[in-house]
Amino acid sequence: MKTTYSFKSARRPGPNKKLLHQAMRLAATAAGLPVDGDWEFRVWFLDDEAMAKAHVDIMDVPGTTDVITMAYLEEPEALFPGDMGLELLVCVPFAEREGAERSDSSYANELMLYIVHGCLHAAGINDLCEEDRKVMRRREAEVMEQLQQKYDFEQIFPS
Repeated sequence: MKTTYSFKSARRPGPNKKLLHQAMRLAATAAGLPVDGDWEFRVWFLDDEAMAKAHVDIMDVPGTTDVITMAYLEEPEALFPGDMGLELLVCVPFAEREGAERSDSSYANELMLYIVHGCLHAAGINDLCEEDRKVMRRREAEVMEQLQQKYDFEQIFPS
């Protein structure tokens, strides 16, 4: 698995490239994705306007959101070398707002949570009903704990 990202923010510095790539790989591994394959995992860090457009274009839902997952890993063996296996669209201003509003979170924590959430969706975990949301929240906590043991999210996503 190759990890790539695109980060454009007028207000925030870019992430620590090395740490972000390592954390993306660990998040994918902990989520149960087939990380040994020759496929690409890309995260697009977007502003509200770009995320709102993507939200309508992809899901036909107006307004911005935290993360959109586009996974093509149903049959990883069917991917050609270098094919896109997973794309996450992550909204930077959404993470800023949520991180500021929640006492148990931060901008950096929210961005990492969105990456974890997207990886879990790609691994087949949904959150459309209450029972599924409980499973998603439990798995998010487990994967975030693994990441927190290894990384300081503030070093990955500096303010």
